[in-house]
Amino acid sequence: MSSLPVVAFVCTHNACRSQIAEAVARTWAGDALSPCSAGTHPAKHINPDALRVLRDRFGIDASSQKPKPLGELPRVDVLVTMGCGVSCPALPARHREDWGLEDPTGNGDEAFLATADMIVERTLDLKERIQAGCLDGSVELTRQLTARRLKALADPTRLHVIQLLSQQGELCACKLLPHLGVGQPTLSHHMTLLCREGLVIPRKEGRWTHYRLNRYAFAALRDMLPACLPD
Repeated sequence: MSSLPVVAFVCTHNACRSQIAEAVARTWAGDALSPCSAGTHPAKHINPDALRVLRDRFGIDASSQKPKPLGELPRVDVLVTMGCGVSCPALPARHREDWGLEDPTGNGDEAFLATADMIVERTLDLKERIQAGCLDGSVELTRQLTARRLKALADPTRLHVIQLLSQQGELCACKLLPHLGVGQPTLSHHMTLLCREGLVIPRKEGRWTHYRLNRYAFAALRDMLPACLPD
């Protein structure tokens, strides 16, 4: 049996945000937590747009996931509600938090993508806190994450990658290579570092991986840096 803490993502219908969170957490934080999801009033099926965006934009196949009632959850260590006013008084957990995410249903792919990117950022933050044994977070943890991200950016090739992705949106490795003057193994090393820190989000398609910036990671950097700089 896994010794990883069980993290349950809960919303009303368990058809969209909580399902995206379960899939994203399994992909980005599966070495630190065991994710699951449920709904207070579960739908019959997962929102097909959520499944499609996970598949097409993240390369994640979540077709085996199903909406579930709270009663089917295992013993929960961390309860994350998604921002729909859900209250789960009968579901004990040693830590609870709300991510305050709007439901993207009916608002197009960009809304789904923005929600999923925010979930990636929140998941990486939760992973950091779980691994540090500090679920409530701390200023020091935020500094450590910021320092690691700045270190990941402190390389001319990686800064060039960030510039290209900022200008072009999503690019596959084959499109990045001609601009960088490095080989495939070196590019893979750089991209692994950027992805590990959540600055870049990868998507596998065939033999190539496509990359795009995580706008929320850079927003967090912008928010943190002014507090560190003197007037």
